[in-house]
Amino acid sequence: MSYRLRCEWREGEVFSLGERARECGVAEETLRSVILHLRAALGEYRRLPGGLRVDTPRPDVRGEKAFGGFWVGVYEWGGVTVVVKPRVEKYGEMLERVRRLFGDVSWLYLATSGMYAADIRLAIWGEAALLLGELWHLASREPRFLAVRVTGRGGRIGVGPRGVYLYGRRRVRNTALANAVVLGLRRVAEAVQNAEGLVDELPQGVRGVVREYLASVARGVEAVAGEAEFAASWADGEGVGPYWHVAAKAVRGHAATRGGAPGRFVMIPSTKLYELYVYSLFAEALGALHRECGRFCLEAGGVKLYFNAAPLSRLVKKMSRRRPRPDVAVESGKLVAVVEAKYRELSRLDLPDALRLAGYLADVAQNGALKAVVAALALSDKARRSIRASIGNGVEAAVYYAVVNPDGDPADEVRRALDFLRSEP
Repeated sequence: MSYRLRCEWREGEVFSLGERARECGVAEETLRSVILHLRAALGEYRRLPGGLRVDTPRPDVRGEKAFGGFWVGVYEWGGVTVVVKPRVEKYGEMLERVRRLFGDVSWLYLATSGMYAADIRLAIWGEAALLLGELWHLASREPRFLAVRVTGRGGRIGVGPRGVYLYGRRRVRNTALANAVVLGLRRVAEAVQNAEGLVDELPQGVRGVVREYLASVARGVEAVAGEAEFAASWADGEGVGPYWHVAAKAVRGHAATRGGAPGRFVMIPSTKLYELYVYSLFAEALGALHRECGRFCLEAGGVKLYFNAAPLSRLVKKMSRRRPRPDVAVESGKLVAVVEAKYRELSRLDLPDALRLAGYLADVAQNGALKAVVAALALSDKARRSIRASIGNGVEAAVYYAVVNPDGDPADEVRRALDFLRSEP
């Protein structure tokens, strides 16, 4: 991969398209096309593999201005490489926290070569993960040994054109399966190794994103090899039998072209990562052994934490047939409170965000106690740490603003926020 023509910006940045194009040494229309192609590619992903909605703002161009979006990673199209840097220095800390809670977080990566890919070097950028999935499916599903008939041996009697004969059955290795899996694993491992040299040319924050993605693919290779326990002793260089389609993908190493435009990217939706990071910090703050209480639900010490879901709904579900989806919901006894994660500095909530938060509180809170925490990277000097109001009929509402930033030490702040949510009105 060549980085001779490279454009960089920081997520959330708004910049002049013409000025940035001159800085990068590319034509303004070329940069416009690159940004719009990236926007289109990211728009194909409405949900993560875990079923989580992806509503992270994408890059865009409006007139002479461009918006960098809130995706961190690297993208190539038409000989131009775009690098989107994180707005926090310890971006990897968020990934580490989420991994600590959920394990492998490869599902967070929107990595593809199937969208705009036509380059044999693209195997690692997305097809490798797809190929690994097929290899895992084969290795865990298909028989590793086959029973074959051996004539002249055994105690079974058969009748053929030449009369009666004896035969037996013998187990032999499924060499066709072995060849297909070994070939696929080798191609993926080679792609990881070849891509390692790319990492050093990237800025620190993006370097960590791509390196972790490559590591997740490498862990996938180990997992498939572990499932196929005797892969090292499998035959090599023979036929692939009914598994030719998997072998063909491994040999081809790239996806079919869509629109004839070569491109590739490894991107993480930062706002979704930040929500998961805040959720992980609240789970750690409980300080007890967690157990799963449903999909993206953890329970510890009598407290349940829900991610992108609410444990109940008084009215919204009846009206829309869907539960409300706050970033985090905290259920402690009869108390239900919500946490909203804002991946930016706050002085106040915008009106749409405030109305949505008020709607969550009115719909899920119980016992006349409406409580919420708003987590943000930073608070301006004008921001108030807590807001309380009597709504009437004995209903009290309270909102606490918490600074949760990986560049600082957010643990104490999260504990204070959790104490606030669990305290009496």
